[in-house]
Amino acid sequence: MKNKQFESDIIIVPVSFDKLSLVETDSEQFLKGELDIVDNTGRLWETYHVEIRGSESYPTAFPKLFEVGNAFPKIVDWHVYESHDKSCCVDIPPNEIIICKEVLHVLKYIQQFAIPYLANQTFRRHEGYYAYGEYPHGIFGKIDYYQGKLKARNPHELISMFDLIIKGYNPIRTAYCPFCKKVKFRKCHRNAFRELSTIKEILYFDAVNQLIPFFYRNPDFKLPLVC
Repeated sequence: MKNKQFESDIIIVPVSFDKLSLVETDSEQFLKGELDIVDNTGRLWETYHVEIRGSESYPTAFPKLFEVGNAFPKIVDWHVYESHDKSCCVDIPPNEIIICKEVLHVLKYIQQFAIPYLANQTFRRHEGYYAYGEYPHGIFGKIDYYQGKLKARNPHELISMFDLIIKGYNPIRTAYCPFCKKVKFRKCHRNAFRELSTIKEILYFDAVNQLIPFFYRNPDFKLPLVC
């Protein structure tokens, strides 16, 4: 997708990644070439053939990463948007938006997100599983993500937290947490509330269209335990 900011930002990328080149197709400029996956000792693990293209909302959303060398299956189980455009699912969408809230330059995206994603794919290809685990797919991935942030005791409490975040809950410094009771809010849930408040529209959509209906259909569902 043509994005003028992206096309401006990619000009400097080949200076740091000399196997990536600027190319143009149908008046759209993007990056194409190879990304090396190198371990801490400098040993080359894998070389991936990729394209990195602009997205509609870049730089407040990730660019689009495409693995074009058929190194791994282009299916959901391998964290690829199988039913959409076959781009790589580098992170769960709510977290992507939080990461990009102060804009994310494509060079930083490659260094901090694209390469670790491809390194994790390499690990799975060799070992059969992802090195640092993974979110489940679909609604279970969303539940795991939000529960990891909010650490609710049950689904009702999780939805109650969503409601307060959407309404802008921000008590005084000395207020006790409405969930932890004997702990001040600033020492437990405040930071998570502030972070998730940047994606209120997504929280509302996920709650109304997915989480609430799911919990209603599955009243005995147990949230994953979080330390």
